[in-house]
Amino acid sequence: KSSSQNVKPIQGFSGVLDILVWPMAGLMYGIGKTVAFGYYGIVIVLATIIVRTLAWPIYTKTNDLSLKMNIAAPEIDKIQAKYAGKNDKESQQRMQLELLNVYRKYGIGFGGCLLPFVQFPIFLAFYQTLQRIPLTRNGNYKLDFGFLNGNFLGIDLFKGRFDLVTKEPVGTKQTIGIIVLAVLVGLTQIISQILTQKRQKKAQEESQANIPEYRRKQQTETQKQTEMSMKIMVYTMTVMMVIFVLQSTAALGLYWLVGNLYTMIQGYISHKNSKKRLEKLRAKY
Repeated sequence: KSSSQNVKPIQGFSGVLDILVWPMAGLMYGIGKTVAFGYYGIVIVLATIIVRTLAWPIYTKTNDLSLKMNIAAPEIDKIQAKYAGKNDKESQQRMQLELLNVYRKYGIGFGGCLLPFVQFPIFLAFYQTLQRIPLTRNGNYKLDFGFLNGNFLGIDLFKGRFDLVTKEPVGTKQTIGIIVLAVLVGLTQIISQILTQKRQKKAQEESQANIPEYRRKQQTETQKQTEMSMKIMVYTMTVMMVIFVLQSTAALGLYWLVGNLYTMIQGYISHKNSKKRLEKLRAKY
């Protein structure tokens, strides 16, 4: 080992996001040195589970916002019906004031809509850490990940389909392994979204179970267009994820695969608890 003056930080430490990259790298380093027994694959699986679990309260808060909106929906519909066709400034201001009072009544804050975006820097830091770890192996860095074994079911998690330096293909086995990972990431992402949509539809049907068919609120054209736009966005994001996996180290594919599986389990548990939570919120409000 060279002197401490020559020790480098994590590869590419240069921006605000790296405030999150350092603890993420430290977490993965600690896992690798202890419970993962030096296996990079186990490090990624355990780190993904830990990070997603720590972010679970954000998911719960977002789910609570949806449940509160569900409870408040009848009152919101009445207000909107009351001011239907009244486009003058005074009527619109009164409508907004009445809607605001409903939101306050049920504890609906628009800041809650931004909660999912809080997770984004965390997951981006994870992605950045995975990208840099291969560059900090057997080098003179503060966190040297050279002790990790990158083999995972015959795939080298430190490598992509092409060598990081020479850009030459690394081999057929590695390429096939990454393609399989990319396909699994795409499939689990789509399945996760389909399950989420089915749960949302079921919850909506249950919320209107006591309302006669002719009085049930039908989807407007705007809502249908929004739903279609969301589906297009989901499938576009899935394609982008697959492309990223094909162009990155195999570690990214494993991370997203574990993340998608975790999301499905998280969605199932939350759906099971939603009925109880909904009744508690109804009793509260």
